[in-house]
Amino acid sequence: MKKQITDALTKGLLAGYGGKTDFTKLIRGGFELSASHFDDGDIIYHDEWTRNGGQEIVKVGEEIFTRVYAGGCLKKEELIKLGLEEKTVIEKLIGRIKESGDKTRLFENCIAKNKNDWDYEYKILDDDKDIGVITGKEIIRYKNIVVFVHVFVLSPVK
Repeated sequence: MKKQITDALTKGLLAGYGGKTDFTKLIRGGFELSASHFDDGDIIYHDEWTRNGGQEIVKVGEEIFTRVYAGGCLKKEELIKLGLEEKTVIEKLIGRIKESGDKTRLFENCIAKNKNDWDYEYKILDDDKDIGVITGKEIIRYKNIVVFVHVFVLSPVK
């Protein structure tokens, strides 16, 4: 089932970044969220997020799996000192995710090669195999300075 979950999370995430899903705004519990939904008949993928975090849920057959994430960019003032804008960091993030596909934000470490002073890595911090819960951390560095972090929790929904 791990392969199917990997494929579903990757397909849904890349569909969103590739413009193949509709983005909507919604109110949940009084909070404004953005959402992306993808259903191709084999998988259902749904992502809801606010500025620095959110939750993806996928369904493959009768199996449901979730990936929760939170984090964000270095403060605006610090980015300016580096000659960067948040938009640039997010563009680099999206580019690395598209390049890495099913190699990142999942069940294994992913360290991409340095590209023009930019580094990307995703590391597994903890893997509770008996329960099926994985904690991971995604980091983007510019000139060896951390400019973006996301922490992930991946878990089956039983």
